[in-house]
Amino acid sequence: MITAAVAAPPVQPARGGGWGGRGCPRGGVQARYYALPTRTEADSIITGIVLVFHRDASVLFDPGSTYSYVSSYFALHLSVSRDSLSSPVYVSTPMGDSLIVDHVYRSCLIDRSGFETRADLLLLSMVDFNVILGMDWFSAHYAILACHTKTVTLTMLGVP
Repeated sequence: MITAAVAAPPVQPARGGGWGGRGCPRGGVQARYYALPTRTEADSIITGIVLVFHRDASVLFDPGSTYSYVSSYFALHLSVSRDSLSSPVYVSTPMGDSLIVDHVYRSCLIDRSGFETRADLLLLSMVDFNVILGMDWFSAHYAILACHTKTVTLTMLGVP
């Protein structure tokens, strides 16, 4: 795992990445995000097509990601305005890339099999997926991931 330096890390465009490192330079928040796996690792991930504001999105369900993200390209199609984060999120990858995420699209409509949920999506320059749903979304919606069957079950309170 890579540890971010005390000074602000250089910003480079994301081309995948990996697990985030520890450390939060200048009061930022640490985070993790996903790296596109090799072919053998791909067998252990859960992906799918989910409606985001009624538009098909290629989604990675990533329990290793602290937050949920939206790609710069897909963000152009969101029907909410972009906000600045009060504290930037610093992401450091094992490949040596460092990223600063400082914008969010709040309360984005996520429709999964007819169940509408909401997610705050951080803006991340990525090409492999339109959206990454991370632990913030899983926790809020009591999601259960079954890796063997590659399914995500929502057990939201008050929903039969």
